[in-house]
Amino acid sequence: MTLPTDQPQRDTKLGPANSAEPAAVDAARATPADPHCVSGSAPGDASSQAAGARQANRTPMKQSPEDEAVTGKLLAAAAQELRQFVERTERLAAEKQDIADQMKEVMAEAKGRGYDTKALRRLIALRKRDPDDVAEEEAILDMYKVALGM
Repeated sequence: MTLPTDQPQRDTKLGPANSAEPAAVDAARATPADPHCVSGSAPGDASSQAAGARQANRTPMKQSPEDEAVTGKLLAAAAQELRQFVERTERLAAEKQDIADQMKEVMAEAKGRGYDTKALRRLIALRKRDPDDVAEEEAILDMYKVALGM
């Protein structure tokens, strides 16, 4: 049995060390937000400010003309390769559209000669499938028709 006290009780389920603050708040304090921050120091510490100052005082490496030439050649090669991929994809898309237009013309011609285009599309779809799968589906359909008296 516990006796009531004047002090509020802390919830032990919230954060580490029985704090009344959520665990995420405690974790945010422990994790440095500054990428240049030394491990174990808070973002506002003097050690983290000194580490940031050291990073800021570094001079970037200067590229030599040879480095720039190599970089330029690599970028040009990558740009050329990228351009080739884009152009090939565009050509294929144009060919795909041409083929779709030709298929529409064939269906329009078949319809003009009196054929049912819906049945033609169904036949084309059946011809694409495995004959065993088609036979199995037709057998099941026939069995269902017999069961329903159709």
